[in-house]
Amino acid sequence: RVPYDPEYCYISELVACLSEITEGVTCGTDTSQANHTPEHTDAMIKGLMESGRRTVFAYSGGTNRSAEGIPFEFPGAMNDTTKGIGRIAKTYSSSKDQLVTLGFAGGPVAAFDGAPYTGWQLGRSFGASMHNHVVGNPMGIVNAAADARNGTDWSDITFIHATRWQDTPRAQVGYGETGYPGTSRSKAWELVRDRGAHVSIANLIEMQMRHGMPPFQEALNHGILPSLSPDVDTNMTTDPFSLMRGAFCLQRALANDLAFPESNPGGLPIPHLVTSRQVIEMATIAGAASNRILDKVGTLTPGKEADIVVLEARGISTWPMNNVPGTIVTMMNPSHVRDVLIAGKVVYWKRQLVGWDVERLLRQIEQSRDRVLARINGPAKVGTLPKGLNSFSNPYRPNFLGDCCFKGQNTTAPEYVLRP
Repeated sequence: RVPYDPEYCYISELVACLSEITEGVTCGTDTSQANHTPEHTDAMIKGLMESGRRTVFAYSGGTNRSAEGIPFEFPGAMNDTTKGIGRIAKTYSSSKDQLVTLGFAGGPVAAFDGAPYTGWQLGRSFGASMHNHVVGNPMGIVNAAADARNGTDWSDITFIHATRWQDTPRAQVGYGETGYPGTSRSKAWELVRDRGAHVSIANLIEMQMRHGMPPFQEALNHGILPSLSPDVDTNMTTDPFSLMRGAFCLQRALANDLAFPESNPGGLPIPHLVTSRQVIEMATIAGAASNRILDKVGTLTPGKEADIVVLEARGISTWPMNNVPGTIVTMMNPSHVRDVLIAGKVVYWKRQLVGWDVERLLRQIEQSRDRVLARINGPAKVGTLPKGLNSFSNPYRPNFLGDCCFKGQNTTAPEYVLRP
């Protein structure tokens, strides 16, 4: 059986958006890969719309079970408004003046097997912005640039992660566009810079899931202000203060370590340290730019829509306050979010969601979790897998008190023997 029903996708989207509102996140990009059927897609968009949060729905793939008679429509086709991205654009994206806008995860290669056009061309034909996960694949960027069908204006493209884009093996902390002196450049980063593309760095997830070093230094070296992403809501906090603080501390840790000869025997130049204000801009201005809505939000500017987060600084943990950006980045957490407005509408007031029965939502999401786990632990869909292994590989099973992510991808290193 398909583990997720459309109703589970709906409640997951709704709870995720409302949760992020309480943390002070007014806009996000959804690249969930749960578009198994048109009904799943519609349910997810419904959850996004009903949440009242600003979101780019970046239409992504699901599991194709059409051989079993289950309808599957991803990605759609050029000039076709009956399925896939064309159906979504026609049904849900009749206007740019709405909170939920259209994005697409199609890439710079053929939109589907045999297609004479790329995924970028398909998405652009329906007015979508492009959002591509690019982990450790710099040649994917180079090849995209070599294909004339993808154009030279990439301002509607956001690359997510951008880890391990070095042309040759080297660390990422070196100063200047060439990184370590005397080494080769990163063609991928140069293309992103020169063609106006955006980069979103999911720093906490990238460190936790072994994507590679979050590439803040590469972005800064190439004059790019990256946006920040939590990436996987169920795997790492979506708290924007943690993301900002993580970016601030990581870049400074790598740069500051070069100040010590024992850590920098080659005498590499020390990069400029990122500032608190710059990481706040990563969470606001860069996020709006990467979602193609900087003309509407991202700064408090007359004429823009009022997406406003009110932070309570007069408290025992942050008062007296002597510097606003520094206090936000180094001292605050979601408990300091007092009020949130989206497009001028109050959606979170005095630390309470407006118009929502939170307990009811919690019961709904818990029931969905239990039903999904019941299917995972039910009779196997294929073969003779033992109970609890109803999955093709590595199923999730509850482990409430065990140690999470014990070994990760490293199955060879010995366990630590530690003393307090």
